[in-house]
Amino acid sequence: MDPKLVTPYPPTLHRLPDDTSGRFQLIREFLLRWHGLDTGAVGRTVDRVGEAEAGVGKSLPLAVREWIVLLDDLHRIDGWKHVLRDCWGLKQVPNCAAFSLLTAGEGDRHWGPLFRDLGKEDPPTSEFVPDYERDERRFKRRRQVAPRVSTWAIEFIISYLRLSRSLQIERRASKPTLDRACTRSAGALVASQIGATELLEFEGGLIHAEPDGRGIYQLRCYAPHLAATDYHAAARDFGQRVDALLGVTWL
Repeated sequence: MDPKLVTPYPPTLHRLPDDTSGRFQLIREFLLRWHGLDTGAVGRTVDRVGEAEAGVGKSLPLAVREWIVLLDDLHRIDGWKHVLRDCWGLKQVPNCAAFSLLTAGEGDRHWGPLFRDLGKEDPPTSEFVPDYERDERRFKRRRQVAPRVSTWAIEFIISYLRLSRSLQIERRASKPTLDRACTRSAGALVASQIGATELLEFEGGLIHAEPDGRGIYQLRCYAPHLAATDYHAAARDFGQRVDALLGVTWL
């Protein structure tokens, strides 16, 4: 593989700390290393935090405040379009006792913590959808999607790499294939799990492994795209590198 096509991204997300501030700092580090977006440091506040608290009449916990500041920073540096494809929330989910962290672009989905959990520093996050059986203008809680706001934030950002300026290829593999690849790579592949998301990181990229049947995973493989390189050539070389890491040979 041409070394000019290898990005400098080092494995990052496997170092996920337990503390809330550390998690959001790691998210910011990922955005810098992957997208080249310098969003600054944690531990700050912006006007949107106070406006959101006034809007719902409640104090917001650390994880929610850090999320709001992160969104404000992405907006300030014009980085939103590279990371997210959704709209501002930061208000009460319609007719639900919950705070909206983000609203789907179509307006038919919200993600956020229940009001009853706002006393927790990093509360569980749920998904809210229209209540079509009663009134599509009303929302209802569908399910919990993450045990912590910070967990949801990382998983959400990873899931949106498919819509970003990243190199992208897809593969399928069994669990034994993934396990053998990690063992054989002698540390070149770093495995971790964030919520329901299984990740394999390596120098220059990552693999998001999603269950797709019993013992089978759909692999969404990403690498930051260097603007100076031809996308198709870079994606072809990236695919060959992924296959080599997985120990797969295509005839």
